[in-house]
Amino acid sequence: MLSLGIYIIGSLVVIVIIHYWRNPKSNGKVPPGSTGWPLLGETIQFFAPNTSLDISPFVKDRMQRYGPIFQTSLVGDPIIVSTDPDFNYFIFQQEGKLFQSWYPHTFAEIMGRQNVGSLHGFMYKYLKNMVLNLFGPESLRKMLPEVEKTTNNNLKRWSKQKSVEMKEATAKMIFDITGKKLISYDSENST
Repeated sequence: MLSLGIYIIGSLVVIVIIHYWRNPKSNGKVPPGSTGWPLLGETIQFFAPNTSLDISPFVKDRMQRYGPIFQTSLVGDPIIVSTDPDFNYFIFQQEGKLFQSWYPHTFAEIMGRQNVGSLHGFMYKYLKNMVLNLFGPESLRKMLPEVEKTTNNNLKRWSKQKSVEMKEATAKMIFDITGKKLISYDSENST
């Protein structure tokens, strides 16, 4: 009988801890939302496979439940998600002033401490502008005929071969296009 009482009290304590973990007090400063299970958060639901081209069911469900701005917990870190275009525009305009880009600690562990995603301030803006100049919409629009020409040349060459390992051939083609764009490397004229 004593062990049954301990089991019931222990179960109640666990339920209360999980309830307060999933619904923390925010004092009105944090958007509504759930942080999911301790440590795991809502990571499994977030990374669940989605075959549609629409907004993921995870985000759609939370938007219906909490609105366009909500909190959750992914890969062990509490985060705030915004699906409001006007608010997102404001955030990007205030990058480095009111807001600072941040990635979960697991991202830093996987990508390394000195990755591009961990840069802030001047270096981040410099790299962002450099990447946008190289691969931004205008640059991609100008580059499209060159990509089309390279793709057609590769398709003609591949059609004459008995078999083609598509993954390797496509990776080489993309590498050649990127190398030509970044460092003026021309695979056709090099030895």
